[in-house]
Amino acid sequence: WTGLWTAGILLVCSLFSASTLVKYLTRFTDEIFSVLISAIFVVEAVSDVGRTFSSPTATFAQALLTLVCASVTYMLTTTLKKFRNSDYFSSRIRNTVAN
Repeated sequence: WTGLWTAGILLVCSLFSASTLVKYLTRFTDEIFSVLISAIFVVEAVSDVGRTFSSPTATFAQALLTLVCASVTYMLTTTLKKFRNSDYFSSRIRNTVAN
């Protein structure tokens, strides 16, 4: 049913040239949707880590490993993002590593 609804909505949008309304969207609107998507990802990640601790089938070692992996991933990404503004290597290499 979801596919049929999506097809119907897209058909109506294409018949009335709804794509011309995109010019009225601002950068603020784009940022709001980006924040929403980011918040959804963060909430899902935190709930998955929390669910590991409350799961009756998971051992303490599994829960701790999940927490360590999540923490290391976060620290690694923030460190690589800061690498873009450092003085090491050329700007092209720094941007490649940071991305």
